[in-house]
Amino acid sequence: MLLGSCLGPALAADCDGSLVPGLGGVRRAWQLADGGVAGFARLNINIDGYARAYHPRNAEAGALIHLCNAGRVYLPDGSSYEGSESNATCSGRFMRDVARIGAAGWTNPSIGAVNWYGILGRGSARVNGRAIQSVVPVLQKDGSGFYVSPTTLADRSIADEAEQSRYVNPLRIAAAVAPRSLVAKGVAMGSFGVAYNVNRRIAVPFVVGDAGPRIGEGSVALARLAAGLALKDDVTRAERFAGQVDAPDVLWVFFKDAAEKFDSHNEAATTAKAKAAYQAWGGDTRLARCVEQVPRN
Repeated sequence: MLLGSCLGPALAADCDGSLVPGLGGVRRAWQLADGGVAGFARLNINIDGYARAYHPRNAEAGALIHLCNAGRVYLPDGSSYEGSESNATCSGRFMRDVARIGAAGWTNPSIGAVNWYGILGRGSARVNGRAIQSVVPVLQKDGSGFYVSPTTLADRSIADEAEQSRYVNPLRIAAAVAPRSLVAKGVAMGSFGVAYNVNRRIAVPFVVGDAGPRIGEGSVALARLAAGLALKDDVTRAERFAGQVDAPDVLWVFFKDAAEKFDSHNEAATTAKAKAAYQAWGGDTRLARCVEQVPRN
């Protein structure tokens, strides 16, 4: 939805709050008087939840994201590293270590282990005295060869964690990542918020669908809508980052709402709930005040 620059202040909808440096991983966050949190940040794209996100053979098999973005390696000498720490590590060292660790059954302490967080992992291993969780990656049951890509928000009516349809579909649902510091402030998975691209003047209500390190990550659907692009049921590698915003020109507002039950088979209902929550929060009028009052990063 477009937010007009001519919106005036609302009598009962303001953006009063206080500055909280560092909250949510941004330099200057704004704690709203009603308990919500706002902050200007970039818009990076989170593809977790997509059925074609991760594959053992990466782009060769049609995966949108390299496997190195999904795990951290722990080695017998006590060292560890993020698979995505550099391009050279991603395509080189990480894939070699994953091949060795996988060939050894994923839990061999003399070889190492991978803590998988971007894909579903099961079981644990002890490497150099350290307990590593989620170490055996889980393939989808459809025989596609793709790994299960979960989101923190899930349809609890589907008991099997290995069922990909249990999770938020990032191509159809506008969803945002909430860091742990916001969750500690009461922002719940399954609650709502709004992302406003100040350059496009487009506001996109979203559901809080996943956990992450900082404010500033949204689903493919959120990014496309905020850029004025149509949603798609399939995206290519060339399209995967469409709508990404590399400057802190997006205002993220997380409402202090109760979490709603997530139904993965009714994506329209989630979208409707997000829009209703936005209107109940104050809609375009209150957002216009926040654009003026929240300090820029």
